Amino acid sequence: ARLAAGALRELRAAEPGGDHQLAWARCFGRSAVTPEDLGFLHDLVSGTASVPGLAVDKELTWLITETLAARGRVDAVGIDAVLAHDDTAAGRQHAAASRAAIDTADNKAEAWRSVVESDELPNAMVDAVIRGFTRAAGAERLAPYTEPYFAALNRVWADRSIVIARRIVVGLYPMWDISPELLRRTDDWLARDHQAPALRRLVLERRDDAARALKARAKDAAAAGH
Repeated sequence: ARLAAGALRELRAAEPGGDHQLAWARCFGRSAVTPEDLGFLHDLVSGTASVPGLAVDKELTWLITETLAARGRVDAVGIDAVLAHDDTAAGRQHAAASRAAIDTADNKAEAWRSVVESDELPNAMVDAVIRGFTRAAGAERLAPYTEPYFAALNRVWADRSIVIARRIVVGLYPMWDISPELLRRTDDWLARDHQAPALRRLVLERRDDAARALKARAKDAAAAGH
């Protein structure tokens, strides 16, 4: 909430029509969480609110739509309405990401199935669904997928193309659960025999990302305590 509040403040203070204004709009669009901020985002894309000089183009509309979907403010019908105004290849990818972002257990299960259990999606759609899947209002929504991720790794690596396998391994690493437990679970997987070297490297790199994020979080918490 603090990030969104700061971004909104900078958005309103930025030079109208400038690059900084757009950058702050995108930051606010990604980070909004409070009912007031989400309501303002909804009004921006519906045209009932505006910021002087800010052009709410298709890219910004989709970024906001994805956030609204993840926060329970827009459903599949609303996403289809946005798609009707941008029925292009890029628009369909954004719509897929927005649908995958809808924060219900059934929707997350279907998004997971479409990427991990099925090989029917084209490459660009895999990226989009992974992006949307990992958007959630809270880590508890995605917690049930930590163990299935590790269980699926070897099968995904063996059965899918190298391009898709890399995207799944990297994109679905459980960064929603940055914790000592995640590092231990990753270490358990890495300790097994007969893991493909390239797969091990990818998982180890993501473990390193999680370890750095955990250290940064601890540092921020310590600083806030002073």
